Amino acid sequence: MLKRSPSGQVWIRPSGILDGSRAMEIARLLHDQCGGEVVLDFSAVEGFEPFGVEVLALQLAGAGRRGGRISCRGLPPCVAERMREIGVAVAPAPRHPRWAP
Repeated sequence: MLKRSPSGQVWIRPSGILDGSRAMEIARLLHDQCGGEVVLDFSAVEGFEPFGVEVLALQLAGAGRRGGRISCRGLPPCVAERMREIGVAVAPAPRHPRWAP
């Protein structure tokens, strides 16, 4: 789930369903990085539970205040909108039509 690129950038790529438990797991990984540049790649996530999205949003907002640079990829439009609301950079990514609004 966690990889480090040669440039020092950290990539976190969760899979399965993003629920509250998975969101807290991501938060723990973010906390362990203590700043720096982190890319969250959600392209392998099969579904997003509303509670998991809110837990993740709260954790990402806190991580941003601690000085980390976080960006997200592979999000469905409604989740991407929520991340933008809290100031997280969201890279546009082509998704399967099931993510269409």
